[in-house]
Amino acid sequence: MKALLLILTVSLSPFLHAAKEGDTSIWRSFELIASKGNVNSGSVKINLPSAQDGSLADVLNKNSALFIKYYSPGSLASTSMRGMGAQHTAILWNGINLQSCMNSILDLNLLPMFFLDKASIETGANAAACGNGAIAGAIILNNESKENSKTYGEIGIGSFGQLNMGLGAGVKLKKLFLNTRLLKRQTQNDFEYYNFFKSDKPLERMQNNQFNQLGFMQEASLSFKNKHTLYFNYWYLETKRQLPSVMGSSLLAKEHQDDYNTLLLLKHEYKINPKTSLINKIAYTSENINYFNAFYPDAYNAAKSIVAESEFKSQLNRSLELITSINNTFQKAWTDGYRPGIDRNLSSLFAKLTWTAKSPKLKISFADRQMFYDSKLAPMTPDLGIEFQASKSIKLKSNAAYSFRLPSFNDLYWQGGGNVNLLPEKGKKIEASIEYKLKSFKLGLTGFFHHVDNWIMWIPSGGAASWKASNAKEIESKGFELATEYKYLISPNSFLKFYGRYQFVVSVNTDVYGADKSLVGKQLFYTPKQTGIANVQYLFGKNRISLSSTLTGSRYSTADNNADALLKAYALYNFSLARDLYYKSFKSSIEFTVSNLMNTNYYVFENRPMPLRNYQLTFKFNINYEHK
Repeated sequence: MKALLLILTVSLSPFLHAAKEGDTSIWRSFELIASKGNVNSGSVKINLPSAQDGSLADVLNKNSALFIKYYSPGSLASTSMRGMGAQHTAILWNGINLQSCMNSILDLNLLPMFFLDKASIETGANAAACGNGAIAGAIILNNESKENSKTYGEIGIGSFGQLNMGLGAGVKLKKLFLNTRLLKRQTQNDFEYYNFFKSDKPLERMQNNQFNQLGFMQEASLSFKNKHTLYFNYWYLETKRQLPSVMGSSLLAKEHQDDYNTLLLLKHEYKINPKTSLINKIAYTSENINYFNAFYPDAYNAAKSIVAESEFKSQLNRSLELITSINNTFQKAWTDGYRPGIDRNLSSLFAKLTWTAKSPKLKISFADRQMFYDSKLAPMTPDLGIEFQASKSIKLKSNAAYSFRLPSFNDLYWQGGGNVNLLPEKGKKIEASIEYKLKSFKLGLTGFFHHVDNWIMWIPSGGAASWKASNAKEIESKGFELATEYKYLISPNSFLKFYGRYQFVVSVNTDVYGADKSLVGKQLFYTPKQTGIANVQYLFGKNRISLSSTLTGSRYSTADNNADALLKAYALYNFSLARDLYYKSFKSSIEFTVSNLMNTNYYVFENRPMPLRNYQLTFKFNINYEHK
């Protein structure tokens, strides 16, 4: 409740003052409410802060109202967007969908923010642009070739043996630009927690929870005089981590998992003329997951995807813009569940037409994608978006779309539980929003409604030990989101900055296929109705003080919404103190952070303890060798 009050206070406080723009921080802040770039008309985009340390999961957890599902720090992390499952959020890296063909999700803890230049969330209806898997929305990840010679890096140390190191260097050689990044992340994660399974609830230390990651990224771009540009990006990530037992377990399974991820992108862009361009790209992604448990045989899983895409973009006239593309994706996987290997080929055609009035006060876009897979037609995903600038301060938006998700390989082919007769999940969604902007104050309110048919679940079949994938039910998710951002200038060198997001969502079963209807009307398990963040920053000169709060509402750990299985809501508070340092071309920042300031004992998942109060010290630097 305290966190919710802070969010509402942040939302209303700007009406008391007037303000001017200004920011002394060398690290780019984020725009909370945005509608630019490749966002579909009528949908909402939230830019995440750049130059962040940690994983994508960490940044989403601190800067969005998404519910991030952590089993433990460093272990599997996924997201629930608008009350949907992790498999319903597309993760796009430079336009390439990274969702695994094995289980349709991506572990957000595997992606280091140090390797990314831009990250954003599209919570609106955007299935036509994102394709398969974007029933709830999408997380957009991009690299930008800024083409200036520089050396940059970061080092962070913290509680529980935490050590994060990143080093990068960019070199410009006439028309060629090279950018290299190296990364090391490690932590013991041996934090203390209260063991409620023992009568005296002693304070114990987490065991078997180490995390280690090494990463390498190479980026290159080459420009030609005849308006051709070649771009290359390569990632390699090696992650080794231990998996702690659930609290109360007496088994010493010594679980651990090794992940090996490769991302490769080659892109060619040809500017035919100032209004027309042609982009061709080919990408390769691979994931290897090796799982070890003292009580079971070792498990080895691997998957790869090859993506080829051509996009044509043209400004037909002052008002009309046309984008068309053709995409082919080949997927193949090998697991213990289907050892010989399974593959499939996905092809799609996409078109989008955007009309902008001359004023321009009105923008309308219509997009559609048709996918073909296994000689079948996937559901079409038409998308209609409208934006209207009602006044200088008020913008109205609306967006409606169909979406779909193909069953994963595990759903279809897993030995003993897969179901080759599964139908694709089909979704309908609509949202409407109003955005108000006055000087340095922004406020956005969005209402949304989602409906999903053929929701795929694994349910007991022939006994509790036997599970089978089925199209089990229909889901409705509805609610609203509130977003705000505000700056208040105190003096030429100091100001206060507020931002906050709040989401209320009711996500329930509207029908359950089969005779047992007891789950109809029940909130989806591990789906909180309320989530939110609020942050207050005071910047003076080269110094920054920040107090932030995250709110996660109560949620059920069982599908039947048993009151005994209700996990309590929690609010976490974080405090940070930072200072920017400048000397000629040398820019740096040192920041001290206290997480879980109030030492709150909380759980994201049942019987999975999370850290109490902890600390981190981070130093970042940027040396620019090009003088203006």
